[in-house]
Amino acid sequence: MQFNSEANGLDLYSDARYLCGLDETSDTTSYPIKAFTRNANLALDRITSLIFKADNRWEFDDSNNSDGPIATTNLVANQQDYGLVVTQLKIRRVRVKDQQGNWIVLNPVSRRNLNDTQLTQTAGTPNSYDPLGNSLFLYPSSSYDSTDGLELQFQRSLTYFAYTDTTKVPGFASQFHRLISLHAALEYCEMNGLNVRAASIRLKIGSPPDVMNNEPGSGLEKELMDFYSARNADEQPTISVQRNDYGELGLSNGTAANPYGF
Repeated sequence: MQFNSEANGLDLYSDARYLCGLDETSDTTSYPIKAFTRNANLALDRITSLIFKADNRWEFDDSNNSDGPIATTNLVANQQDYGLVVTQLKIRRVRVKDQQGNWIVLNPVSRRNLNDTQLTQTAGTPNSYDPLGNSLFLYPSSSYDSTDGLELQFQRSLTYFAYTDTTKVPGFASQFHRLISLHAALEYCEMNGLNVRAASIRLKIGSPPDVMNNEPGSGLEKELMDFYSARNADEQPTISVQRNDYGELGLSNGTAANPYGF
C-alpha cells in the first residue's frame, strides 16, 4: 500500500481518513498530511519494535534500503574506542581482520564483567567487543592498522516517510501495511474524542502475544508477530542462550575528516 495519492484512494493516507470518518477523497484539512506523516512514523517505530521481537533468525531489513545492513571502517592501532551513531538499532555480529588480513568474529562481552588485567591488556589482535553508550570498545585494542578492518552487521529501523512522499511503500510485509493507517487513525480519533471509532480501531490493531503472561495476542499485531517469527519454516528451531545487543550503532575511526568511517 503506497503512502499517498494513489489514483483510486488505495493508499495509507486515504485509508486513515476513512477510518476517522473523514472524506477520504477531498478532506485533507481535518487531518493534514504533515500530522498524518508524524503519526505514520510513530507507527513505524512501533512496528519495528514488534518485528525485532519476533524476527530472531531471518534478520529483517527494510526493503526500501539500497544497501545491506553491514558497515566497515578502518581499524586503527592502539584505538580501543570507536564512535557510534543511531543509524543501527541492534548489533548482529562484529568482525575484525587480523594482521594477515583474515576475518575474525569477535565475542560480545560486558565491560563490568572484565577484570583490570583484561581492561588494560596490551594491544594485539581483538577478540571481543562491548557496545557501551555511544562507543564500541574492542578488547584488546588492535596493535596494527587495517583498512576497512572493522565490520559491523546490524539491524536497523524501518525508513521514515516524508510528508512529500507519494508512491513510497512501507518496507515490511504488504499484508500488514494497514497497521500504519490504523495507528495513525487511532491517534486522530483519541485526540478528537471519537471514542467509538477509537475502540473499533483498537480491536483491529489488537495486541502482540505475551508469552510471560500466557496471552495469545489478537488482531493484526498478533498476525504480524506470528508471520515474522515463523518465516524460516525450513529451519529446525533450537534453544540457546540469547546475548543482548546494545543499540544505536554506526562505526567511526575517530578522525575529523571522516567522523563516522563510512
